[in-house]
Amino acid sequence: MSPALMRWLERHGLPPWLTPTYAVMVAAAGLLGAMAFFWLVRRDRGDVAVEGRALLAGYVAALLGGYAFEALRAAPEALARGSWAPVLHAGRAAYGGLIAGVGVAVLVLRRRGAPVLPFLDRLVPGLGITYACVRTGCFLAGCDYGRATAIALGVRFPAGSLAAADHAAAGWVPLGSPSLPVHPTQLYEAALGAVASAIAALWLARGHRDGRAFATWLALYAAGRFLIELLRGDAGRGVYGGLSTAQLVSLALLVGLGAAVVRARRAPRAPAVAPTLLSLASLCLAPGDAAAQPAHPAEPTGYGPVAWVTVQTGSLGSTRTDREPG
Repeated sequence: MSPALMRWLERHGLPPWLTPTYAVMVAAAGLLGAMAFFWLVRRDRGDVAVEGRALLAGYVAALLGGYAFEALRAAPEALARGSWAPVLHAGRAAYGGLIAGVGVAVLVLRRRGAPVLPFLDRLVPGLGITYACVRTGCFLAGCDYGRATAIALGVRFPAGSLAAADHAAAGWVPLGSPSLPVHPTQLYEAALGAVASAIAALWLARGHRDGRAFATWLALYAAGRFLIELLRGDAGRGVYGGLSTAQLVSLALLVGLGAAVVRARRAPRAPAVAPTLLSLASLCLAPGDAAAQPAHPAEPTGYGPVAWVTVQTGSLGSTRTDREPG
């Protein structure tokens, strides 16, 4: 929790327990995203029962898929160390949840003989809400932080946070001190998900339900996520050939979407988007020579005379112990 936010609530006569936690933000994302989805289903006169089952199955799969993705990524390290610890404490991956959630939902729809592409398009508003909420929760929890920076957007995380602990271990700050100012990459990604949904929703407003909205959101998110990864500073993410796992998945999704567009132009009636996304799951998890990321955060850049924003997110030891490679 954020002590600063708790103090603000107390000053305004509100109970400090209203301060959102990561779990609360995840729950809010699921609730608000579902509300937006069902509003679109009813407006489009879709099958609420069938699409509701697909959404529920996809939501459960997304929760489990985030763990499974990171567990598979950590498996080589676990084998090398002869310990289950890397797998048991692997955290969750946003891409793992996205791929698993969409994949399972598509399978449910296909078994019911329901159309897939309209369903995917109706996910777009909820995806923006979900990423905005969940990544804000990451920010409040202090995980998935960015590289040290001298820009005015840099934020300090308090003593006891993951960023402060990693910076202290690297010898950049004294033990028990706040972190250096870092890029708030969690908020960058929250904004990315929301903006991508706003742009993709233009297809929805025009009445398209042929996969264009979902493909647009996915392309914008993948491209933006690739760039945001360049600013990440947290340790523990897999690196393959100089690229993070999320960057490799982003490239695979962009290539797959490009292939889907080419296929759609050659055969306009072929529903290429959903099968392409499903086929990427095996590609994204393909084995390779993994080089573990250094056990220290990225080297800080020089600092100038700028005003820092201090973010008090509180000690994470009692509320969240797993790192979020996201």
